[in-house]
Amino acid sequence: MKFTPSESILVGIGGCIGSIARYQVNECIPSLIGTFIVNVIGCVAIGILMYESIYFGSFSRNSRLLLGAGMCGSFTTFSAFATQSIEAGPVFGLMFITANIICGLLGVYLGRDIILRGVASWNM
Repeated sequence: MKFTPSESILVGIGGCIGSIARYQVNECIPSLIGTFIVNVIGCVAIGILMYESIYFGSFSRNSRLLLGAGMCGSFTTFSAFATQSIEAGPVFGLMFITANIICGLLGVYLGRDIILRGVASWNM
């Protein structure tokens, strides 16, 4: 792939939106729960975006860059997840890690399921 400045700008714009949204959630819910919520929401969103692109292709490459790499990438924050996992201590930290991984995977699955159910109902 070649470097395209316009694509980088789209990722940057999406990143700006996602990081502001992440900040706002943290202001409303400043705890492990806030990080957990954004991680699950981000996984559902990326599942919808990814599987819609596979099955329908309605999202353009630019839309995927803006929404996926930019917005979802900055909305979900692994650094906050890692830091809060350590700060929570061994028991709650392990519970937090486990819940994020399981619910994150389920979130992507849910996004995929939403798209696949749409495919079934739209093809009738």
